[in-house]
Amino acid sequence: MTAPLLEVREVSKRYAGGGRGVVALDAVSFALAPGETLGLVGPSGSGKSTLARVVTRLLDPDGGGIRFAGADWLALRGRELRRRRRLMQMVFQDPLGAFNPRASVFSAIADPLRIHALAPRARWRAEAAALLARVHLPPSLLERGIHEISGGQRQRVALARALACQPSLIVLDEAVSALDMSIRGQILDLLVELQAEEGLSYLFVSHDLAVVKAVAHRIAVMEAGRIVEEGPAAAVIATPQSAMARALVAAVPRLEHRTVPMRKP
Repeated sequence: MTAPLLEVREVSKRYAGGGRGVVALDAVSFALAPGETLGLVGPSGSGKSTLARVVTRLLDPDGGGIRFAGADWLALRGRELRRRRRLMQMVFQDPLGAFNPRASVFSAIADPLRIHALAPRARWRAEAAALLARVHLPPSLLERGIHEISGGQRQRVALARALACQPSLIVLDEAVSALDMSIRGQILDLLVELQAEEGLSYLFVSHDLAVVKAVAHRIAVMEAGRIVEEGPAAAVIATPQSAMARALVAAVPRLEHRTVPMRKP
């Protein structure tokens, strides 16, 4: 049996406020296999984004453990953390906010190549052009400013930058929610395509079950900082067991599941 790529055990997080504080994560546990997509769904305030930020170590949890790629993820520090961090990338809802707005497309993609010494300087432009091609963008975009391109193009550049790091896992936090419907579908299809080609794992965070069902092999439903239901995507959509899952399914008319094939590791 293949070991999980990511294993989250009893993770908790509390924010100060209101005298007693607010519980954002309450003993959350799940595992993610190589080449798998776990869709993390729930309403606003359910803890989805907090969990994504704890997993990527943008936030420190108050308790629990995380193992990633065979290592104690929360114990890593300094150089070893920087070395392993490239294996887990994050794509945000607002790609413009994730970039230096004055940067060019080339510099945005080349930065990971430089920081992680993944290619010699003489190869940066060719590598950046190849990465753009992988996300279906022309090399002519390299000289454009990040602020000059469309939202859909920026999200593709964000994916290209993530791919430059040669990751095992990409965490996508509401990564398509700001896009219009036609562009959203194109990005979702691209994610499935890249996963089939590269064997990537995704933790796909969204409030929209219709979006998640397009890419997820399994779904975990969050409510009030806890996972209240988890299972194969088809089963959660067809026969939801929790009140929250039933509400999410009911909110999407004629929700039909399509099976996303998994690439064997």
